[in-house]
Amino acid sequence: MARNHKPENLKKLSQIKTTNGFKIDLANYLYNPSYNHDYPSLIKLTAETETEKQYTRVYYFKHYNGNGEYILETYTHQKTNDPNPWQVSKKQQEIKLEDNNRFNLKHLIELAEKLTEQQAA
Repeated sequence: MARNHKPENLKKLSQIKTTNGFKIDLANYLYNPSYNHDYPSLIKLTAETETEKQYTRVYYFKHYNGNGEYILETYTHQKTNDPNPWQVSKKQQEIKLEDNNRFNLKHLIELAEKLTEQQAA
């Protein structure tokens, strides 16, 4: 899939926010070449300590054979004062939410809004 980088689409994506605090991960959608970021994903900072940050991400992944799935991912990384924002993530956990052959942004938002605080943390 070719990513839609038109200014109108990016502005629309930047304004999306769910009722429980998830936002579109626009930076990764624009600049990350990984197949995990071919479609817009929703991300939220769920916990923060003095040394670590924990993020929860809901995203869609399309496999080479045409099947796809919505996934809930939780990961942590160290806090640093380094100007380089890229960090190695730790304690990564993935939970498959549902199978689906097509990406739908409205459905992604619905899945993120259905998450309880325990699932998101």
